[in-house]
Amino acid sequence: MICHTPASRPFRLFAKIVVFVAILLVWWGAATTTKQAGMVFTDWPLSLGSFNPPGWLEHMIPFLEHSHRLLAKLVGVLVLTLFCWAYVRSWRQALEVVLLVVTMAVVLGVFIAAGNERFDAALKQRWVFLGLALAALPIGWLVWSWARRGWTLLQRLTALALLMVTTQAIFGGLRVTEISNAFAVVHGCFAQAFFCVLILIVMVAGKEWQGNGYLTPGTEPRFLKVAGIGLVALVGMQLVFGASMRHFHRHALADDDLFLTQGQWIPSFDDPMIAMLFLHKFTAVCLFLFVVGMVLRLKVKSARVDAAAGRHALVLLSLLVGQIVLGLSVIGTEKSFWITNVHVLNGLAILAFAFVFAVKAIRGKSSDAALAKS
Repeated sequence: MICHTPASRPFRLFAKIVVFVAILLVWWGAATTTKQAGMVFTDWPLSLGSFNPPGWLEHMIPFLEHSHRLLAKLVGVLVLTLFCWAYVRSWRQALEVVLLVVTMAVVLGVFIAAGNERFDAALKQRWVFLGLALAALPIGWLVWSWARRGWTLLQRLTALALLMVTTQAIFGGLRVTEISNAFAVVHGCFAQAFFCVLILIVMVAGKEWQGNGYLTPGTEPRFLKVAGIGLVALVGMQLVFGASMRHFHRHALADDDLFLTQGQWIPSFDDPMIAMLFLHKFTAVCLFLFVVGMVLRLKVKSARVDAAAGRHALVLLSLLVGQIVLGLSVIGTEKSFWITNVHVLNGLAILAFAFVFAVKAIRGKSSDAALAKS
């Protein structure tokens, strides 16, 4: 059974600060991609071989990329602090954290060496294999500790967040050193998953976590669970298609039709970017209709279903309407910098609300059963 102890008020406040900085980091990454600044420095983790490259404050492109890297380092330090706060209760645990951080630093260093090897393909491959082998150590430690050591849920989640933020740094570095759009997409999508873990940490740290689920009668909890999982799945697909469009087709839109794609409802899939654009639009419609169906279902059952679920669904519907308007505006303005970035930020808000809805739905239970137990 997973242990859970209420977090202190300062810890809850700090966890919220980490989430806020992570939101800023995601937005900054979106701005960097929109301005095509992601490859302005060809080395990593330094920029032009320096922690403080000359002229980065005077020019927009290097400023966006280098400040994005600095923000990423800040988030890494904040997550490490969060884990130490949740986990360390003795000198032995402090020593364990030191060994964990050293191991992850070595893993990161090996991947840096792999990325910096530009001439010997065999040596690069050996560095990568060594990095993957060493990465199994902290991952194995987390899995073993998760299963065997009776950690609290906060300790488990903060350890997971620490491993994820390190992995995210590796993905970002490989995107630069390998000049890889594929790693750019993985880096962007993994950031969303990491963000969800941070949200879950804030939820678990809250005083209301034990009762943090929708309370509904009869079989309604099953409907909410299916709806929550389906909602997150659709939002995740939308994010993957959007990230693929942004990173594989940077200079312009693949097509400028607002509602159709290449003048057709279902275009030819010969061009991968046209396919991604169509799928991005198609999943947006599917997601909108899905949430409309949720709202109607919850409204019809409003006398019996937790009112918070209905309000949550309405907020999601409002965000989706705004997202569709922003998406059309991106096409109409040919990827305006601010409209595009607000579109990305609003998409992050949709993911956050969808994830919270899913967590509360999964933790929900029948009020009939709860009443019977009481």
